[in-house]
This record gives sequence, C-alpha cells and structure tokens, in this order.
Amino acid sequence: MSRRFCAICGKDIDDTAPHVGMCMTCYAKEHPLFELPEKFTIKICIDCGKYTIKDEWVESQEKEIFLIVENAVRKFLLKPHSKNNKIRFSITFDKKSLLYSSKDLLKSMTLAVDGMLIDNVALQYQKKIKINLEYDLCKNCSNIRGGTYYLSIIQLRVKDETHFDLIAEVLENIHNYVEKLFEKDPRQYITKIEDQKYGVDLYLSTNELMNYIITHLRANYHFILKRSKKLVGRDSQKGRNLYRFKSLIKFLPIHKNDIILIGKKKYYIESISKSKVLLKTHQGDKLIKEYSYFFNEKLTIKRA
Repeated sequence: MSRRFCAICGKDIDDTAPHVGMCMTCYAKEHPLFELPEKFTIKICIDCGKYTIKDEWVESQEKEIFLIVENAVRKFLLKPHSKNNKIRFSITFDKKSLLYSSKDLLKSMTLAVDGMLIDNVALQYQKKIKINLEYDLCKNCSNIRGGTYYLSIIQLRVKDETHFDLIAEVLENIHNYVEKLFEKDPRQYITKIEDQKYGVDLYLSTNELMNYIITHLRANYHFILKRSKKLVGRDSQKGRNLYRFKSLIKFLPIHKNDIILIGKKKYYIESISKSKVLLKTHQGDKLIKEYSYFFNEKLTIKRA
C-alpha cells in the first residue's frame, strides 16, 4: 500500500486525514473553522460594567474585567459561529500582553480563541485577537452622576407640620424599597429629593418607578392620589409626544381608633377603606366620610 504525504508539510497522513492531500494541522490552517478580526475594540462603562461596541449597552452580570471581556467576545464575535452548535469555543488570556493606563485601567490585551469541531474533535483552530478597551459612562450611569435627570415626580404631603414624622417614616420606607429595586434594575433610582412646606418631592428616573412606589405605599398607608402630566417634548424617531408625569400623595392625617370631634359629638374611627372612613360614636351613631373631608375641614383629632 502506497504512503500518503501532506502536500504542504510533508508529514505522513492516513485515512483519518480530513483531505486526501493534507494533514489535520495544514487543513485547519487552509480551511479555518471560523474567521475573526485581528483587532477588536470594546467600550466598557467604568461605573457599572456594561459593555458595547456601538450604541447599545449590554447589561453585565460580572464586574471582573476579564469576565466582561470574555462575555463581550462571545456575544459579538463568537455567537454567529455558535448558532448551529457545531463548534465549541474556549478563551484564554495572554497575561504577558496586558497593557495598563496611567490610571491603572486595562487598555489592551491579547487573547486566544480556540475552536473545536464537536463532531470531529481532531479538527481544531486557534485565532489570536488584540482587544482594545475604551472606558465611558453608559447613559444610565451618566444620568446618576449628573443628578438632574428625571422622568417623573412623586410629591409626598401631610396636612400640617405635626405630621412630619410620617414623612420621615415614609421616606425611609421608600429608600429601602428603591434600594432593592436598584440592585435588580439599575434604571430605577431617585435622582434627588427636595423639601417642600408640608412634605418632599422625589424626582425619579423612570415612570415605572413612580408606579412601583405608589403600589408599594398603598399596601402600608392611606392617602389621596392625584396624577398629572406635562408635555416636555416629542420623540421624533417614534413619532410621539414625551410627557413628564407627576403624582401628588396626600397622607390621611388619621388612624384607626382615633377620636374626632365633629360638632358636639365625639366619633372614633372604626375603619378606613380605600376611599372612605367609617366613624362611629359610642352610642352607635355612624358617619361615612370621603378622604377629602379630613383635609378640607378643621378637626380636633386625638390619637388613640
């Protein structure tokens, strides 16, 4: 039986060779499993670790720079080659190639992408890529740093200064709630808080957050809610008006079992529903009042 030689390197080849005239190594060089660029630039948000190669920032679950780079390479470079799940990829970093800036930020590196054909593990290919890193702030982090960006406002109000302790309690409640939301979704945050005569204004990053907070407060407090919106511009790309939403929350200045003097009668608050308050005397007389009554009338209230 005649011997077969690789036409390129001259090594002996047998029936396992992928080509009649080439060994596995030379065949892989002449017919690479995948094509990748020599250089690749990734932009990373210096605050949150999101990454992008254009304008769309991708949420990163990792904070460690090498994991961010690996995720970006897999998403932007390797994903098109992985659609049919025929190639298994691995990435290794050349630690000797690391180049840092004067601010100790990693500027560039070289990594090797190794690909192996799943149906034929002998067919492998390696490509080295120089990765250049640029740093910027994503839109969300830029807004947070700026401290002036907001899409909605919640106005928290009490009837008078004797109820300021309620404002303090509600603010702490909201702060803890939004902090947990922010951990799951960094788009949700309070931009700033401004003191007002009988409460505070909360400037919020999204309209969603306004609705989240209102729903959260409903489970714990009774209040009157008034919503409004203001036209602030127009989205030319989507062809629609842009509005800034505002919600006024006026907390009910009473609690269950409080005593209220109406005329010459003393009533105690038996129950509070979503919009009405049931009052009752010790003799059994009953009154039902809307929430607005407790803001519009001068009342003598004694805590239970």
